[in-house]
Amino acid sequence: MTNSRLARPQRNVQTHTLANGLTIITEEIPYVESIAINVGVRCGSRHEPPGLEGMAHLIEHMLFKGTESVPDPSKISEIIEMSGGSLNAATDYETTIYWCRSLAEKTQESIQLLLQLITEPLLKPVDLELERQVIIEEINSVGDYPNSRAEVMLDELMWPGTSLGRDIAGTIESVSQLTHESLVEFMQNKYSSNNLVVSVAGKLNHNEIIEFVQPLTESLNRSVSNTFDDVNYVANKPRFISEERALEQSHISIGFPGASRHSKSRYALDLLIAILGEGMSSRLFQEIREKRGLAYDIGAGVSHHTDTGAINIYAAVDKNKYETAIHLISKELQEIKTNTNIEELDKVKSLFTGRLKLNREDTRSVANWNCNQTLNEDPFQSTKDYVKKLTDVSLDEIMNVSSEYLLEENMNIAVVGPAESHHDPRRFK
Repeated sequence: MTNSRLARPQRNVQTHTLANGLTIITEEIPYVESIAINVGVRCGSRHEPPGLEGMAHLIEHMLFKGTESVPDPSKISEIIEMSGGSLNAATDYETTIYWCRSLAEKTQESIQLLLQLITEPLLKPVDLELERQVIIEEINSVGDYPNSRAEVMLDELMWPGTSLGRDIAGTIESVSQLTHESLVEFMQNKYSSNNLVVSVAGKLNHNEIIEFVQPLTESLNRSVSNTFDDVNYVANKPRFISEERALEQSHISIGFPGASRHSKSRYALDLLIAILGEGMSSRLFQEIREKRGLAYDIGAGVSHHTDTGAINIYAAVDKNKYETAIHLISKELQEIKTNTNIEELDKVKSLFTGRLKLNREDTRSVANWNCNQTLNEDPFQSTKDYVKKLTDVSLDEIMNVSSEYLLEENMNIAVVGPAESHHDPRRFK
């Protein structure tokens, strides 16, 4: 029998859309003392027209260079950090997220700060020149990490000439040419009220959040919804690219086109790739590292976009054995198409369910989930909905997506380290 006095208060998710189109979503978690806030924008690198590559990421940096209310950049982070909280932002292909986590007693102060970044940024030309150099160094740093460089090369190989085929931060050339005028114009066009979501999770009152956010966002303009062109994967044959470096390891990144976030196949694909390369009990980890000793780090993951998706397998292996590693990875890809059992499927279902439950204990994870769902999904999908769709996946569906998505002709391989510059990927079969 459950003791009602020990039961936790009910959590409550509520949404509200202001007259200007801005969406507010809150999740009240009465038994915590923290608050997490996401301000999400439907604006990422895929929204950049030719000539403005890197602009979305540049704006993310520039908004932390001071506001009318807090002109000193050092004070922006201090407002959150002085009470033990954290503050940051991230630009992706389709969104930019500004977030913070702090004590619940700092809710209004934290929301106000994040919204001031967007409603009253200084965007000073002198700061643009300084931040431009910071981002150029950030782009340069990718080349210092061979695993990151392999990922960039894989994107270029899979999605040539498209918004998915380049670094989110842009290139040194494109960032060097971004002007102050274009920066201001881009932000005015893309950071419109109807393209914004404010997500708050923790100890809160929904109506109080609405009453506080509304006057702070009245200055925002309403505009058309931000859109971008779809990308189609062109399949013809397996592809290979390498960059010769004097390293002790060869860094391998293998990719296949995947499922969009709106595809019914995404749930089966998530589970399939988890069986293949999620964690130390996965097939790739057991075969390549534990059994063969070829790699220290190996795994696999998926990403879902509005119109397409990607499957990525990564490994860092002995420089003299990268061909063997690729051959064994390819063998596992073929094996999983015909030999997957219900025990493996149940295990990864349990993994996903457990991870989501753990994330539900963290206010930042909750605010982030709700923000991304509101920005990207229609209709909104709760973690409970997601788990239900994962749980319903059958073994037959796993076999179907393995045959559909792990096609030899769609295999792309990028290697950084000691490697031949040209290969026919079919030789790794």
